[in-house]
Amino acid sequence: MHISTRCRYAIKALIRLALSLDDRPVQGREIAGFGGIPPKFLEQVMHDLRQAGFVTSRRGKHGGYRLAIDPAQITFADVREIIDGPFSIGGRMPGTGQADALVDPVWEDVRQAVHQVLAGATIAAAAQRAQTADMYYI
Repeated sequence: MHISTRCRYAIKALIRLALSLDDRPVQGREIAGFGGIPPKFLEQVMHDLRQAGFVTSRRGKHGGYRLAIDPAQITFADVREIIDGPFSIGGRMPGTGQADALVDPVWEDVRQAVHQVLAGATIAAAAQRAQTADMYYI
């Protein structure tokens, strides 16, 4: 039931791309600055997102990243599976017996509940929250 730092970075990167107001590619440094993402992590995350078909990239002076699909179609659960793999709490340890048989159904319920929440959260909804959030200036 772990959500890695890489997964959190991937979600932040996708939200930044969803916030792009025009069709121009968003440069990696803009994404990294938005999400507080170290550049090395960003490269790895964007590679995984590109392989999954969520983003496209273009090299060069006017290059960067763009969303390849509608952000309303990308859920946090999708991103988590791409970055961290299948969602599980872990299997039963051999020889632990009856106590695990009594507790395991609860852990399965927790796993399903977390997955359900992540499956209901989209990149588009998160970007919408950012656009409608009150801005405070000092």
